Amino acid sequence: MSRAPIALFLIGVLGAGSVASRGEDIPPDADVAPQTLHNTRPLGLDKALQNLDVDQQQRVLRLSVFANGDVPDEYANAENTVGYTVRGIVEGGKLYATQCRKCHGRLGLGNGDVSQALKPSPAMLAYLVGQSFAVDQYLLWSIAEGGKPFGTAMPAFRDRLSREQIFAIVAYLRADLPALEDSPASTRGSSRAGTHELDPATYDID
Repeated sequence: MSRAPIALFLIGVLGAGSVASRGEDIPPDADVAPQTLHNTRPLGLDKALQNLDVDQQQRVLRLSVFANGDVPDEYANAENTVGYTVRGIVEGGKLYATQCRKCHGRLGLGNGDVSQALKPSPAMLAYLVGQSFAVDQYLLWSIAEGGKPFGTAMPAFRDRLSREQIFAIVAYLRADLPALEDSPASTRGSSRAGTHELDPATYDID
């Protein structure tokens, strides 16, 4: 897996200095608690990170850990066996509604019902999923392990969701979070016999 796009993204973010976001700016001379992640520099030693707001700090640090290959092989080498089928998207939509929407919002904009109480704020998944670094393995790792090592309230889902369920959520995100519950009533329960409608179990949206 090429990590060049991730490295370029990190260089661009760090070179930009302070970035506007919903968090509060941290003065360059402020004391920032070091992170304790394996093979990563303490956050307090990185002046470029200190100049970023709280939200950007944790996102850049998470990206740098993945870009450096400091994630378990079970995530880094994981194969997406779900794909982007209609069935995967529908199942992912159901899981997103029950597991993710209250924080990340209906449209993945980080504005769910409880988002205002969280600091750093929930990720804007609708934007994140379209970035070059957000490969399936990165999303699997982020969802499965959560954000505790990075100081966020994102829970770890490895013990409540299977790998296939997480990849189904990824499929739903990559499909632009469609409003599945708003499907026209006239299509529900209709038979496919005698039609050319594609089988949702095998049809790939790509």
